[in-house]
Amino acid sequence: MSPVPPPHDAARTADRAVIADLMAEYCERVDEYDIDAVAALFTADCVTDYGPGRGGRVTGRSAVRDRIAAGQAAFRRTHHQLGQSRIAFDPQDPGRARGTTYVTATHEEWDGRVWRAHLRYVDVLCRDGDRWALAERRVEAALVENRPEIDWVWVRRRPPER
Repeated sequence: MSPVPPPHDAARTADRAVIADLMAEYCERVDEYDIDAVAALFTADCVTDYGPGRGGRVTGRSAVRDRIAAGQAAFRRTHHQLGQSRIAFDPQDPGRARGTTYVTATHEEWDGRVWRAHLRYVDVLCRDGDRWALAERRVEAALVENRPEIDWVWVRRRPPER
C-alpha cells in the first residue's frame, strides 16, 4: 500500500501565504489610495470586471490603474476587510491558480454618505516572474447597503424550493 500524500506540500503552502499577502496588500493600497502600487499587483495584460456600475470589463494594467483611480477618487475614505479565501491551484500549470475571496468594503463619499458592499473577488492568479500577480479579477456582489442605484454582477443564488 502506498502512503497517502500530504494535502499541501511545502511549496503550495508557501504559495498560499504569498497569495494571502497579495490579497491583503491590494486592500491596504486601495485604502491608502496608492493607485500605482495597486496596479503593480496585476499582470501587464490583466483583465478586471468590477461590475457594470463600477467600470465593467477593463483590459491591461494601465487601463485597470486608470479605472481604479477614477473609481476610488469618489471616496474620502475606504476600508476593505478580507474574509475567507479559497485558492485552487491549476493541476496542469503550477504557475496558475483560481481564488475566491470574500471582502466587505466600506466607502465614505466626499459628501459624507457611507455605504457598504459585501463582495466576492473571483480571481485568476499567475506567476509573473518571481511573484504571484492578479491576471483576472471579477467582482460579484452578495449584498450592498445604501447604494441601490449601482448596477452589480450579483452572486448567483438558487431560489428556495417551494
